Amino acid sequence: MFKFKPITLIISASVLLLTGCSTAQLSNVQQNRGNYNVALNKSDNEQFLLNIVRMRFDKSPFFIGVDSITTQTTLSYSTGGKDTTVGNAAGQNGAFWNFQPNIEFKHTPTVTYSPLQGTSYISGLLAPITVVQFNYLVQTNLNLASTFKLTVDNIGTLSNLADTWVRDGSDGSSTGVSFNHLVDFIDQSRVNGKLGLFATNYQNNPALVLVMKDDATAAQVSKELQLDKTYRKIILSPMLSTLKSGNVVQFRTRSFFAVLNFISYGVDISANDEKKFGVSSNELKVQDQMTDNLFRLRSSDTSPVNAYTKVSYEGRWYYLTNDDITSKTTLMFLKLIYSLEAGEVNTNPWGTLDMQITN
Repeated sequence: MFKFKPITLIISASVLLLTGCSTAQLSNVQQNRGNYNVALNKSDNEQFLLNIVRMRFDKSPFFIGVDSITTQTTLSYSTGGKDTTVGNAAGQNGAFWNFQPNIEFKHTPTVTYSPLQGTSYISGLLAPITVVQFNYLVQTNLNLASTFKLTVDNIGTLSNLADTWVRDGSDGSSTGVSFNHLVDFIDQSRVNGKLGLFATNYQNNPALVLVMKDDATAAQVSKELQLDKTYRKIILSPMLSTLKSGNVVQFRTRSFFAVLNFISYGVDISANDEKKFGVSSNELKVQDQMTDNLFRLRSSDTSPVNAYTKVSYEGRWYYLTNDDITSKTTLMFLKLIYSLEAGEVNTNPWGTLDMQITN
């Protein structure tokens, strides 16, 4: 008679049971990287919205960043009284039982975050966007006119909100209308193949050059820039000390903080907020002109339903609607500018957040 050790019998039985399983349902275990991605992107959007609202009310923005995500995974296993049946299995091939274990995975990620700080980080956010960085943004193939409107202060004599603009909107007309008309024309001419925008050098420094492909387009651009005659090539240079010189015009860009401040003019203000924060009604009348409808952050006394993203500030909700494609694109563009400008970040872990995800 053969003799088996107890441990051998246990192992053999385990193999037999697993071999005879008709359903173990391991294929239903979900991967959670996508869940983390969605959750962190949602948090990132809310942080940007919060800082836009703060800027609207003359408050200092504040950013925190994710340092690391570590995950602990645990496995729970049970057979369950109703999942295991042994008996008549006539007409079936293989095992004559149905063994369905309950398998549960628990993921417990720990997110470590820090306030973003350091000289390189602050300097990057306060420094004007470089010509090279501007060209990177152009390569995204987002609307060229929007890229100009968001990131550029002036092109020659045309100001995208003049430096002399009074915050309460009392100067009325200096809302960048002529600037917007020019960049809209440049964008449309580029789409129609009548104009090109290319990287170049001027006085050994990076610059941009507008190349017009017909006399009519060249005449229109030269006229709007108030040049002395028509030019088929116009250089946009940040190094020019005067507003214009021949076919070279000054090209002055904004910093990330300036872009953030500009976008904040698109925040809806309630009558109570107008009184509470001292925002002038004159400013409210021209805010759509100022941002040229690039960004609209609506507000409500109650939490909005089906908003793309939303944030609560000082007892009021601010949100982007799902159907506002332009504002959603502008938010994405703002995040790109932030990534370009942030530079090196010195972090000092500020806290951790534990979450549990169960499948």
